[in-house]
Amino acid sequence: MVSIPDECHWEHECIVNSVASILINMVRGYVPKELIVNSAFRNSATCGDTSCSLSVNDYSVIKDLDYGSIKDGVIKVLRLIGLSEVPSLIQAVMDLDLESGVRAIDEGVEINVKGELGARINEALGIALYSIAAYEGAITRFSAAAAIYEGLGNGSRARFMEAMSKIARAEDLRVKAMRLHDEGKHDDERRVIEEASKLYASSVINFREAVGVDEARANEVLSMMDSSEVLANYYFTHGDISRAMQYYNACRGVLSGGNLGENYWDVVKMKGDLCEAFYLLCKAIEEGDWRTYEEAGDKFLDLISEGLIDELTTEGAVMAYKGALDGINEIEDAVRIYSKYVKAVNQYFDNVVRERYGSFESLINEFRGGDHEKIAHALNTDVNTLKLYITGKVLIDIVRDENLGEDAALEILAYLAGLGLNPVDMDVDEMIEELRNFITDEDFMNEIRDLLLKVKARLESMLGN
Repeated sequence: MVSIPDECHWEHECIVNSVASILINMVRGYVPKELIVNSAFRNSATCGDTSCSLSVNDYSVIKDLDYGSIKDGVIKVLRLIGLSEVPSLIQAVMDLDLESGVRAIDEGVEINVKGELGARINEALGIALYSIAAYEGAITRFSAAAAIYEGLGNGSRARFMEAMSKIARAEDLRVKAMRLHDEGKHDDERRVIEEASKLYASSVINFREAVGVDEARANEVLSMMDSSEVLANYYFTHGDISRAMQYYNACRGVLSGGNLGENYWDVVKMKGDLCEAFYLLCKAIEEGDWRTYEEAGDKFLDLISEGLIDELTTEGAVMAYKGALDGINEIEDAVRIYSKYVKAVNQYFDNVVRERYGSFESLINEFRGGDHEKIAHALNTDVNTLKLYITGKVLIDIVRDENLGEDAALEILAYLAGLGLNPVDMDVDEMIEELRNFITDEDFMNEIRDLLLKVKARLESMLGN
């Protein structure tokens, strides 16, 4: 893979031209020769008199470049293309997930472009800004697009843009509510959440009026769900489980009136399944039934497997399985649920560690310092669970290296977690002695011993014990 900074000898203009070359190639299918001659592709591109074609296939090579270089590259492209090509450039920076590129286009393209093209540009920029959570900018662009569409007599598209503006405002209020929650201003938080719910509900009417807009029906259903879910999340967070359950039930019930095409069904169903999972968790809390806790946890794990890996699903799974474990008596049930619990813990902490430390390696560097209580507090957990997470990461890496089944690793971790055994602090013989009280299969015990010896050795090497 090409290293643009190395090929450019870290010269800024060359890096900027490399960014511009890739983006304009995505827009036009070729690159002006004037860009290529001072870029990372000067020796690899195939050029004619005025234009060149790139040999690079992986355009994501520009994703990890610094903010300023990407922004300057986008600005350079804007100077070289016409307004009619701006929507294609917006799509290109979205495809490459270039936040700085979206912001550069927003700053570089005026809002008062007239006619159908102006509406399309403002709509595309609104969607791009919404995708990077730049909600105020998105609202401005959606509102401009709505006004232009209205003037052109395209009432359906205008209603759609008005609805998107309301959704962006609602999302902005949700972010504000999170800040208020962290500051302990819960009355203000509730007021903001209720306003967000009303905006979602109001957007439903606009989507219904957007006749002929393909994606309007799916967004209408999502807004109906969001109107209930935002209130449900508030009440769940504040311990009003009965009321949270009521709103999660309303959210999941929206799906029964679906009538959606295949193109939009998956994303809407995922939202419904998330509400279903939280509904089951609320029901389990209310009734104290460990089987319902397990059912909720399974629903969260299904969502994680489908790619919805965030704080809601991972924390929900951990909470559900932890609730189930508090109510079981049979060893087989315990091992099964502990296996799922460990999987959920790993998913949860992968997210939190990435957010707080950047990488697992950075966490380990901090862990070597010895202040385990401080790290556990930063991750909102206890030291034993932190050590279980580290052990689980090591064990799963080992079974993958040796092409063994991950399920076997999870089963071993389930026994360790259930019995409070920890390879970070305990000898292998000590753990094996405890495990023999519950496992009679000698072949399985030998497999466990072999893996624990490898885990212990890698932990000692990793942690410097």
